[in-house]
Amino acid sequence: MFNVNKENFESKLGYNVISDADPLSVITEQYRKLRTNIEFSDFNKSYKLLNVTSTFKGEGKSVTVLNLGAVYAQSNMKTLIIDMDIRRPKVHRAFKLSNATGLTNIVTEGLSVDSVIQTVNENLDILTAGKKLPYPSEFLMSKQLKEIIESLKEKYDKIIVDTPPITAVADANIVSNLMDGTIMVVGSRVTNLDDAKAAIKQLKDNGGNIIGGVLTRIRKKDNNYANYYYAYKE
Repeated sequence: MFNVNKENFESKLGYNVISDADPLSVITEQYRKLRTNIEFSDFNKSYKLLNVTSTFKGEGKSVTVLNLGAVYAQSNMKTLIIDMDIRRPKVHRAFKLSNATGLTNIVTEGLSVDSVIQTVNENLDILTAGKKLPYPSEFLMSKQLKEIIESLKEKYDKIIVDTPPITAVADANIVSNLMDGTIMVVGSRVTNLDDAKAAIKQLKDNGGNIIGGVLTRIRKKDNNYANYYYAYKE
């Protein structure tokens, strides 16, 4: 079971890399548990490529991406966070990085992958979304993006991808098909069960491999409520 208390969830920007700012906090320990759950979810498979999505915006997928990436890096794994939420990129803001060039610029301007990757620390790199495109879905389906991902797999132990919400656009379904596994984020008192089930079914019907889920925005008094929800794997 993994949950995040609402009191520690939001910062002035709407998200917080608590795992980086306070590595000894209780919340950081929960992200470490999530990392452990992922690594031991299937002994026969290594989930090098992971994307995180949600049913709607505001559920905490970007927070989960940032903190999960941070705890993987803290475990001495060479980690890359990629922002594939091309329409609403956020990752660069959390680390106060520039988004002038990023993932999209590799294809549109012929830039090298290494030239746009930004380093946070010894084990954590960031590939921001880059400039906005008129047709993001077509970009995410491109042969060039698949080649970029394949090249990055050779350089990193773990790649964590921030993906748009499922119900907003088709992007999450497209990205999930490029990943080893997908993590669903569900916001307590934000998303009802029927919507979450429909989103999960949509991902699975489109070939996504959902390996688990995260319940966020839990109030301290609601911790018992959170105990019924956990990621599943078939």
